[in-house]
Amino acid sequence: MLRWILPAAVAGIAAIVFALPLAWVAPRFVPADVKTAAPDLTFSGTVWNGHISGIPFFDSANFDLAPLAGQADITAGNRRNYLSGRIGRSMAEDLNLRADLATFPSNDGRLQGLRGEVIIGISEVKFTEAGCESATGSARTDVLQRNGGSIQWTGPGLEGPIRCEAGTVIADLSGQDAQQSITALIRLSPDGTYRADVTARTDRVEADAVLPLFGFSRSGRDFKLTEQGRWR
Repeated sequence: MLRWILPAAVAGIAAIVFALPLAWVAPRFVPADVKTAAPDLTFSGTVWNGHISGIPFFDSANFDLAPLAGQADITAGNRRNYLSGRIGRSMAEDLNLRADLATFPSNDGRLQGLRGEVIIGISEVKFTEAGCESATGSARTDVLQRNGGSIQWTGPGLEGPIRCEAGTVIADLSGQDAQQSITALIRLSPDGTYRADVTARTDRVEADAVLPLFGFSRSGRDFKLTEQGRWR
């Protein structure tokens, strides 16, 4: 008799747990800094299959939880910004991100009104307590191609691989056209800081007037820029 009662009891408890309304459970576990950054968060559905709205940048998200696998399938976004993928305790896979730079929150006046997209695809990334352990993916952006009218200088599209190194996520982007080449090495550290090292080698005469306005300094034939700050 016990061999039938025990599985039935476990199944019943699991059904109750995963039928719990997300609006009851989630607010108790949202960290204070997240509540400050996203004060309009609301929750609906269940802890098994839920919906979150009021998310900065993406507006809303849906998730389907697979508790035995310790993973959740997530889709988030609106018409301009989109994220999808499978996320687990120490890994993520099949991640796809599209971000419209015009909607990206920034207090940097140089970035106001910029057009273009950042598109990232990551087939797999693994994390440890030290940060990013390994990653396979790529990123690309057309921001330098789409803002020639506003900044009087047009650059090539940039693309390249994403990898991990000593816990840090690194995007190594480059691009070139007939008159110039650009490289951008972007590092996202687990402590929430970032560093971007950008080098532009160009024969465009307008570069001397335009690039210094964005923080570049000339070094021989190249223009160099280093930006540092916090990404979270």
